[in-house]
Amino acid sequence: MKYVLSLLLMAFSAQADPVASEIEWRPACDGASIELVADGGQMVSVRAKAIHSTVVIEWTIHYLDGCPVTAEFRESERGRVMEGENAGDYTGVNRLKRLQTFKWEKDRFLVPDKGQEEELVDILTKAQAERDKAAKSKASN
Repeated sequence: MKYVLSLLLMAFSAQADPVASEIEWRPACDGASIELVADGGQMVSVRAKAIHSTVVIEWTIHYLDGCPVTAEFRESERGRVMEGENAGDYTGVNRLKRLQTFKWEKDRFLVPDKGQEEELVDILTKAQAERDKAAKSKASN
């Protein structure tokens, strides 16, 4: 019995912690990046964020057993001071303008807006390339 318990403890302690990595996404006024979270070599989530002067675009893709399930799109208006000496300065408060969730269907997300679809495909392509690169690097070590 002690032998079985020690094997179970070793298996749980050997399990890798989730790994987060970040890559650049695309040009944006205040930056744009893609964050990948993987656990045991499988993708868990992908988050992309582009911060422009007047708008913030965010995508979150959730995975189950390494397969994409849902993609959430958020568009927020960046808060700006409207009057006075500090007019135009960022307030730190963004107002949510649009929130949409898309479901994975067979082999892709069904996104009716062509621009959003291209953006999502770009994110998924870059995230997968980064995962493949990390897996290749790990295999060579």
